Amino acid sequence: MFTPPADEATPSLHARASGALTIPSLSFHGADDNCFSVEVSDGMDDLFTNGLERIVIPGAGHFLHLDQPKTVADHILGLLNS
Repeated sequence: MFTPPADEATPSLHARASGALTIPSLSFHGADDNCFSVEVSDGMDDLFTNGLERIVIPGAGHFLHLDQPKTVADHILGLLNS
């Protein structure tokens, strides 16, 4: 989607940024998001070698952290405390 700058370090940085994530991860999605469908994260599980928890939050749109801040915070704190 974006053209990276022509720099000798770019290929190395791109390779590091494109690899699998090795930490437990959360993926949030607002159930009422009109920008992206819930399925946008389908097939991403293989990129998260230590688990990906996909969370769909009812009553939230694209800015779910503003629509349901306590719910989002509770999920993040739950991961950090586990």
